[in-house]
Amino acid sequence: MAQIVLTPTHLELKLTTAERIFAVHGDLSIPAALVRGANVASPDVWKTLGLRIPGTGVPMFLYYGSFWRAGKAGGWTFSLWRANRPSVEINLATGKGNRFKRLVIAVDDAQVWADTINDALVSC
Repeated sequence: MAQIVLTPTHLELKLTTAERIFAVHGDLSIPAALVRGANVASPDVWKTLGLRIPGTGVPMFLYYGSFWRAGKAGGWTFSLWRANRPSVEINLATGKGNRFKRLVIAVDDAQVWADTINDALVSC
């Protein structure tokens, strides 16, 4: 399972070897200034991901990789979503080398991670 690391300057997402292979992506490092907030993702969040470019998808089981969705509410999403795990949805601003508008990451305790990320934003 991916490891989320919060530093004073960045939100880092460290992927396991299997996640790197299935997501066709390496670790992510997002500047803290681009993090807008986090919440617990709904179990149906996979329906909002859009077109997988590139990555791995097994319908209703797992979606790993980069996803593009057109339209006003669209944009790039990086996902490590699994059906049997709760997920945290991290909203981002684009720019400064970051193309993703959100991250959808499977974690053991999504509510704790959402609260931790939101608390870190407030304390800045």
